[in-house]
Amino acid sequence: MEYNRKIDITECSEVYPPAEDTFLLLDSLEVSKGLKVLEMGCGTGLISCHMAFNGAVLTAADINPKAVNCTSNNLKNNNLEGNTVVSDLFQNIYEIFDLIVFNPPYLSAEEEGCGIIEKAWAGGPTGTEILAKFLEQCREHLLPNGRITILLSSEMDLETLDRLLSKFNRKKLKTRRCFFEELWVEELRLQ
Repeated sequence: MEYNRKIDITECSEVYPPAEDTFLLLDSLEVSKGLKVLEMGCGTGLISCHMAFNGAVLTAADINPKAVNCTSNNLKNNNLEGNTVVSDLFQNIYEIFDLIVFNPPYLSAEEEGCGIIEKAWAGGPTGTEILAKFLEQCREHLLPNGRITILLSSEMDLETLDRLLSKFNRKKLKTRRCFFEELWVEELRLQ
């Protein structure tokens, strides 16, 4: 995917800022003009802006209304087009896509009682609970040859992760060691 170094992203209060995981996911993406894409958990919109710059037909979703507003503003400020929607996973998503991109909350932490910013990283007791819900729902939002590009972490319960992903054809795209964890990006396709 082509990067536009001139894309200017403004970070917003109470929105997960771009970090190592964001940049690894961005480095792993292949997006072409006209591709119908969904970024689930758009945060500041860094990835959404780059996909829109490359000509994707973009929908960006997040459970955090402040993140959706931040992404919308970053798209506008960069003269890029895309639809933004507040959605708890696929709750308010009605289209089907060629590509769904997701950097799920993956750290082991209870979701209950979390503030909105913590929901960006709190993945449940095993770090896989949000991912499990996403994988259950994503099938009805993928075109027949569609794919998912997803970020994963060694901090997730790896046995549970392998079980969840066994229902997909998997291809590892990139890996990066960061501090206390290994991050990697996989492409998933329906079997």
